[in-house]
Amino acid sequence: MELRRLRYFAVLAEELHFRRAAERLHIAQPGLTQQIRVLERELGATLFHRSTSGVTLTDAGRVLFEEGVPLLREVELVTERVRAAAQGRTGLLRVVHSRSLADGLPDELVHAFRQLHPDADIAVESAWTARNVAMLRSGEADAAFVRLPLAGADDIGVLRLGETELVAALPAAHPLAARRTLRFADLCGADVVSWPRDQAPGYFDHIRVTVWGDQPPSLVASEPDPEHLLAAVAAGVGLCIIDAQRAARLRPRGVVVRHFTRPALTAAFAVAWNPNRRSPLVDAFLAHCQAHHGPVA
Repeated sequence: MELRRLRYFAVLAEELHFRRAAERLHIAQPGLTQQIRVLERELGATLFHRSTSGVTLTDAGRVLFEEGVPLLREVELVTERVRAAAQGRTGLLRVVHSRSLADGLPDELVHAFRQLHPDADIAVESAWTARNVAMLRSGEADAAFVRLPLAGADDIGVLRLGETELVAALPAAHPLAARRTLRFADLCGADVVSWPRDQAPGYFDHIRVTVWGDQPPSLVASEPDPEHLLAAVAAGVGLCIIDAQRAARLRPRGVVVRHFTRPALTAAFAVAWNPNRRSPLVDAFLAHCQAHHGPVA
């Protein structure tokens, strides 16, 4: 059984439509039909029911899909490992997460890259945007996830990956907690707990200008990370602006989360690197990020 025909089968099993499958495979529909018939002859089994109402898998086809398609993935992994070894894409890759992005796409990208490059030693730690940029410059990190916009970092390469929603976390007894959603204007004059601006100046200023415009927020306390921000909110110190996924995961007792009415408050994030410290493994990770990134809720 040729791997090429198994790939043809896998795509057709997903689409259950010869024309769409042929378009995905960039081959002519008669050619796909012929290759599937050859595969069925090789296996001695009918893989698809064909009728005027469409295409469905037979019992034999379902077995091949469940047991044969994973083989394709294994072959792809072996192929990638061989290419990585031949091109020198092994060794140590040091990746730094941003504390405001500890869930979602960045984690998924690193996890998937580990699977594709089992021979690479991937060291992961977490800091904040400004620290991450400093680590890239000093050579302590090879790639880092950062919040955008980056301020004063023209020497750093940046690949924008998407946006995440930001929400307001409030003490349960706060007057604004009675509302289902908030407007930016509702936060005018409210006591606010924030992280230090020097952790991510561009990100900090983006939130300040978007929510408060020309009127600076009433900052009553500064905390170093999302956990401490939410602890301060729970203690009734004030409200904070925080990533929605982080708020959902970390929200302690006594804190309520409120979304903003449209337009929602969002902030962009990216993977960054030092153009003067590239390596085949770093290039492979950046290509992986470019190929697999998508929208983030």
